[in-house]
Amino acid sequence: MTTPDVVVVGGGPVGLATAIAARQRGLDVLVADRARPPIDKPCGEGLMPEGVAALRALGVELDDHDAMPFYGIRFTEGGAAAEGRFPEAAGSGLGIRRTVLHQRLVDRAAAVGVVTRWGEPVTGVTRAGVRIAGRNVPCRWTVGADGRVSRVRRWAGFKSSPPRTPRRIGLRRHFRARPWTDLVEVHWHDVGQAVVTPVTANEICISLFTSAPAASMGKLMGFFPELGRRLNGAAATSAVMGAMSGTNDLRAVVRDRFALIGDAAGSLDALTGEGLSLGFRQARALAEAFARENLALYQTVHRRIRRMPKLMASLMLYVGARAALRRRTLHALIAQSQIFGLMLGVHTGALSPRAIGPRAVAGFIRHFVWATHSQS
Repeated sequence: MTTPDVVVVGGGPVGLATAIAARQRGLDVLVADRARPPIDKPCGEGLMPEGVAALRALGVELDDHDAMPFYGIRFTEGGAAAEGRFPEAAGSGLGIRRTVLHQRLVDRAAAVGVVTRWGEPVTGVTRAGVRIAGRNVPCRWTVGADGRVSRVRRWAGFKSSPPRTPRRIGLRRHFRARPWTDLVEVHWHDVGQAVVTPVTANEICISLFTSAPAASMGKLMGFFPELGRRLNGAAATSAVMGAMSGTNDLRAVVRDRFALIGDAAGSLDALTGEGLSLGFRQARALAEAFARENLALYQTVHRRIRRMPKLMASLMLYVGARAALRRRTLHALIAQSQIFGLMLGVHTGALSPRAIGPRAVAGFIRHFVWATHSQS
């Protein structure tokens, strides 16, 4: 391929999804990344139902050996737990090792004819094309899928806004243990959150999020004794990996012949579990914009699909940082269990916000107020 339609800079899951979606629309695509697959990075490894649906639309099928389904979310703190299950229309989420997911996307990209340049660094971009391993590759469009600290974003002159939320540290490790639930668990504490995602029938992924400085995973695990009892000395199956987590926005994600996607186009706090799911949905929208030769369409859709996850990120961080509010909310969700499932339905896009009717809202408020009085 001498003149691709699209060059994607960054061959992570979202970059590959973008390349696959563009090939499905008949475009010639080249992906360049200095790393070689399978690429592993810190990730909670849970795909929400809308992300699973987007993967299937890309032709990526995952079998029982690849992934572990989960059917909702459990919030827990101090022995109290509230559960919400995805509506049947939403389907299930999937827990999957980042390396396994990446390899399946690599295989699918090859199958549909994406040209890949692994192990070759990108050293610059212009309106005419991309410089890869010292050679200029002309193209019609360039996609920056190169992560939170995107060089394409800087080279192409995109303007970013200050972070909307404080930066936090995310740490991840795997353990040899049978999942004890078919839900993703979120353990809450003043110091942060521990998220447990089943990834196979005999392995779980634990992600810890905190604002505490110089926090080690071992020290943080001590704040979640229930989780320690569950693990009961289970062997670690991976090294600890870490990254920064936070929410920030860009004023625009398209500019001239450039488009940004995934974390390069603005990140969300990883607590939402929406990073990859959001990126896969963005990939399909961007491919549609390429096919119509109108990048403004992608800008509009990007803003729309990001709106609800961004709202949920802000809400979860606000509540999570306030112990009394967090516990009252948990008790209200326990008492009004129906509303948790409805909220998940809205969050995944399976339900309209109108599905949370006035009776459910009134019941939640009543139990929230009661919990407030009982704790005062």
